[in-house]
Amino acid sequence: MTDFYTSDQIAQLLPMKECIKAMEALFSLDPTELINPLRSKMVLPEQPVGILGMMPAYIRAYQLMGIKVLSVFPENYKKGLSSHQGVLHLFETQTGKMLASFDADMITAIRTAAVSALMTNLLATNNASNLCLLGSGKQAEMHLEAINEVRTIQNLTIWSQDSSNATAFISRFSSTYEHIRFTACRTVEEATAEADIICTVTAAQQPILQHQSLKENVHINAVGACTPEARELASEVVLRADVFVDNYLAATQEAGDLIIPAGEKGQALETLIQADIHELLKTQSSAYASKLTVFKSVGVAIEDLAAAYHCYKKMN
Repeated sequence: MTDFYTSDQIAQLLPMKECIKAMEALFSLDPTELINPLRSKMVLPEQPVGILGMMPAYIRAYQLMGIKVLSVFPENYKKGLSSHQGVLHLFETQTGKMLASFDADMITAIRTAAVSALMTNLLATNNASNLCLLGSGKQAEMHLEAINEVRTIQNLTIWSQDSSNATAFISRFSSTYEHIRFTACRTVEEATAEADIICTVTAAQQPILQHQSLKENVHINAVGACTPEARELASEVVLRADVFVDNYLAATQEAGDLIIPAGEKGQALETLIQADIHELLKTQSSAYASKLTVFKSVGVAIEDLAAAYHCYKKMN
């Protein structure tokens, strides 16, 4: 019977630092080595809003293929549940044998933050020390861990739509990160005013982040919105920034943070995008650190496969 890797096992086998390196290795591969079709999704017609997504992928260099089947229910935080739940199946490509299955929620949580950390390392200023989290759920927790791996964070400001959640977040993690000064903020503007790095990890459908509250060289990881109709960033933020994505096809089809401002300006969405991760890793340019930069994270299945493979190799 195929092994199943639980959430706890994945957390042990996939430390954040190792996952960041695994994501860098993945995106250093030639894109022709990868097949990453646009995810197929079924949107439920009734409330609450729910999506069933199916995400296949292939990595030639690892001789792997796989598929993640995931439900996404953005309002689950109100019930104390994860918004992402599902399973990832990993196969080898010599005979098509299934190697293992994985809890998709934990794989998704860790690899999403790891990719944000990779992009932060490439785009944020070297001395960035002020981190802002907009949102207080699982991805806020993962992004705090991940960003702290690539920058020495001294101050953290956090805003949540429910202010009690921000306070609870600080109570949970301030003792773990004793070197960081935590501040719960009542407004987004207060939270972002001095931020060098901002991670938007909310279930927002309408913009929460405006341009006027930002430093000129802030780096933003926009993570929460994952449909063409939803966004966390106001149009002005995107239109003034150098924008980067993990996957062109997914970004142009799924990222409301980019689709909506491009539509408002009447321009091709591709013209908003500076580069994808593959291209940025090739150039390793430091010029972007002095600019406003946005990484729009859509999340693609090759990331899930690479993270799962890292776990599998440790056990086999």
